[in-house]
Amino acid sequence: MLAEFQIINDPLRPSICTNLCSVCCRNTNEGKKIGCCSYEPEFCLFDLAFIYLHYPDIYKLILEKGSIIKGFNGIMVEMKVGLNHCPFASDLGCILPKDALPPVCRLYICREAAIFGPPILEDRFDDYFSSEEYHLNIYLNSKLTLETGVTNSGLHNFILQYSETVKNMIAEINRDNPPIETFSKEITIENFGLIL
Repeated sequence: MLAEFQIINDPLRPSICTNLCSVCCRNTNEGKKIGCCSYEPEFCLFDLAFIYLHYPDIYKLILEKGSIIKGFNGIMVEMKVGLNHCPFASDLGCILPKDALPPVCRLYICREAAIFGPPILEDRFDDYFSSEEYHLNIYLNSKLTLETGVTNSGLHNFILQYSETVKNMIAEINRDNPPIETFSKEITIENFGLIL
């Protein structure tokens, strides 16, 4: 099998793709998702503003079904819906557009897959913390008032209030034709997933 990796150096929403996710030995176990897609995605404030601007139907679903939490990235909405896997995971992969994925989903490659890719993969998630989107998320968290707590309707009003500002900030970032790095390696499928 040819293991393929693609690093998309979008200055706002960078991502890593690999075809190994589709053949992950941990992907199913008697019908239960047990790989990376067994986790509930967590959308930070910037994710919500970006998705509101570009994918309003997805935004509406996230806000209706998600729970507001204080996470590693400030205020976040977790899609905890009582499932054993991400609500956006399907048999064909993730149904979300690539740039609608939260940072962990876009930039994390498990050790079992990363071992077949270039060494640079391991540093990609850390790069998030110096990215434009991280700084925009910090900005939004600094504007959110937590004195009375945050409700879904309050969060929605906040996103509405700052969406035009975020749109203008995004417009300043040149995202045309981001550099893409590709890497491939012939592997034996039996060797994938041995580092469990």
